[in-house]
Amino acid sequence: MIKHLNNLFKRIFNNEETVIFSLVIAFVLILFSLFASILTPFIISIVVAYLLVGLQKKIHSYNVSESMSAILAFSIFIIVGAAMFTWLIPLIYVQLQSFVLDLPRLFDEFLKFITAMSVSFPDLVNSDQISIFFQSVSSELSSITQNLVTSSIAGIQSTISVLLYIILFPILVYFFFFDRKNIINGLTKIIPGDKTMLSRVWSEMDVQLSNYVRGKALEIIVVGLLAAILFYSFGLKYSALLAVLVGISVLIPYVGAFLVTLPIVIIGLLQFGLGSQFYLLIGLYLLLQFIDGNILVPIIFSEAVKLHPLVIILAVFLFGSMFGFWGVFFSIPLATFIKAVWNAWPGVSIPND
Repeated sequence: MIKHLNNLFKRIFNNEETVIFSLVIAFVLILFSLFASILTPFIISIVVAYLLVGLQKKIHSYNVSESMSAILAFSIFIIVGAAMFTWLIPLIYVQLQSFVLDLPRLFDEFLKFITAMSVSFPDLVNSDQISIFFQSVSSELSSITQNLVTSSIAGIQSTISVLLYIILFPILVYFFFFDRKNIINGLTKIIPGDKTMLSRVWSEMDVQLSNYVRGKALEIIVVGLLAAILFYSFGLKYSALLAVLVGISVLIPYVGAFLVTLPIVIIGLLQFGLGSQFYLLIGLYLLLQFIDGNILVPIIFSEAVKLHPLVIILAVFLFGSMFGFWGVFFSIPLATFIKAVWNAWPGVSIPND
């Protein structure tokens, strides 16, 4: 048994590079597991800098010099960031605050709606089911209230941290964007031995990851804008907040679209009732989701990473349980990275889809 395990170990780690590469991956996993919260502003800055690289290349393709295209790309980032912090984020904050204050009223309206349902459809909903449902909802609301109180106590410290992140964020993006070549060269010099396998993995990941990250950013903007237009045209409450949630939901494949639909249905139901306006709102929203999944995604991700839907869902839950929000955010890139490592591993390969 030990002999077989020893042979298997030698087959997997058949040279020095595979051992070093495995140690690097283990070190990065441990680092993110222990210091994920501390590394959050660095991760966000790296993602934004990666987006700016694509924007710089696009500007550079119009016969603009490399240095000028970099300055223009970073200037666009500053302008968009300033617009978000002076308009969009305050608007979302106001609507979120209004939503929290309206929770008791929304709960009462929902209670009345369910009670009316039990009267109109006694075979569908009975009083016992209603009492069990509201007991569970009341316990959940109590826990949410306790969490809000706890969050309020730590509010001053959180505000200071957020302000610090806001100040550091453009500085980090600046260095990751303009000094990326020096940073990458410095990191590669730290890793000893041959780097052939690392180069193969990066060459495959760079094309696929750039397509994913930049495509997702474009998808968030398009879907969020279309959702905002739809919600504002119906006069739906908390339109900006819900539109942002719809845009962000595309980051979580399959699961995100389902989760964000629930608050939209509940708020629309309480505001419009079971009338034609509600059905039209939900119908157009489902049409938006259909357009996103069947038209927008194939156009944006023309070179998309081809992974089976089951693999994507598994990656979302697996990496989400391991690394929290960032595991969900990077679930597809991490799954793609595993595929690239498998393809680049000496003596191992899988066919491309």
